[in-house]
Amino acid sequence: MKNISKLVTKGVILSMILSSGVAMAASGDNVTYKNVTLEERLYQYDGYGAKWGLDVGNDGLWFVPKQPIGDTYNAPFKVRNNTLDNTLVVGSNVSGMEGNVGIGTDTPSVKLDVQWSGSNTVGDGLTNLLVLSADNSEADKASDAGFRLVNGSTSKGWNFRTSSGGDAFQATLQGTGGAEFTVKNATSNISGTELHLGNGAKNIGGLWINASSRARKENIKELSTQDALAAFHKLQPVTYNYKSDKKEQVVGFIAEDVPELVAIQSRDGLSAMDMVAVLTKVVQEQDKVMVETRAELQAKDAEMETMKAEIAKLKVMQKKVAQLESILTNLALDTSKSKKEKISVNLK
Repeated sequence: MKNISKLVTKGVILSMILSSGVAMAASGDNVTYKNVTLEERLYQYDGYGAKWGLDVGNDGLWFVPKQPIGDTYNAPFKVRNNTLDNTLVVGSNVSGMEGNVGIGTDTPSVKLDVQWSGSNTVGDGLTNLLVLSADNSEADKASDAGFRLVNGSTSKGWNFRTSSGGDAFQATLQGTGGAEFTVKNATSNISGTELHLGNGAKNIGGLWINASSRARKENIKELSTQDALAAFHKLQPVTYNYKSDKKEQVVGFIAEDVPELVAIQSRDGLSAMDMVAVLTKVVQEQDKVMVETRAELQAKDAEMETMKAEIAKLKVMQKKVAQLESILTNLALDTSKSKKEKISVNLK
């Protein structure tokens, strides 16, 4: 109204009235819209009728919170044309749409309702209904663009922004001091996409990597063989398919059925690393037993080789003893030959 007052002082409103057939009434006047063309109007009422209004035809421009005659405009602020392509509606008076803003629609259904329909053959067919861009001239400040979503009842808000280099998109819960997740791609290829979570987990090159740094952990204890074996024997591998995909057969476990050692608190999912840790401990224990068994077998093999060598020696000795016994027998029984001749014959 300040701008209108300035225009009045300059005589501009007077020329509008003369050329457009504008009807005006004094403050508090209950004058109705008589003898005024529908196409062009300017009203200033602050009493019993409309408090203010500008009406420039059925396909034109309205600033009309209330009119004493019936109409279908129903908006305190509206700029439109027949096709709605250039329509802007602020604060529709239609029931259920109070305070809504519409772009491309006469009947905004939410606080900001942007609609578009037509043909778009450019690029991949994306229709940009909203573009946010920022260029910060401060040398030590980033020029990342973004927006904030706030929960009115808790005052908690999320910041969504581009990274300072423009190669990433981040989401941050207000007050946490860092990004809850970051989607990054420093390449020109979709295969270069990376997902980084604030808890340290990430997906790079299609490979999921759990956060596992010692710096993030406490109360670190070695998993006992007894606990690992107990959990291992209670695991029940099954085959199944997800209800969302009846054709794909999967091998795995049921979260509600796994032993406590590898279960998560909610019992609605599983951690692959838990399973790997248990299986690793079991395999390590089996490998340890195998190594010990192999060592025992090797020791027994060595003993067997020693025994075989001793047996071979005994056989040689037995043969020599048998020869000596034969010599002694021949010496005792044969009197026709000398002792030297007898020994020579028996040794052959």
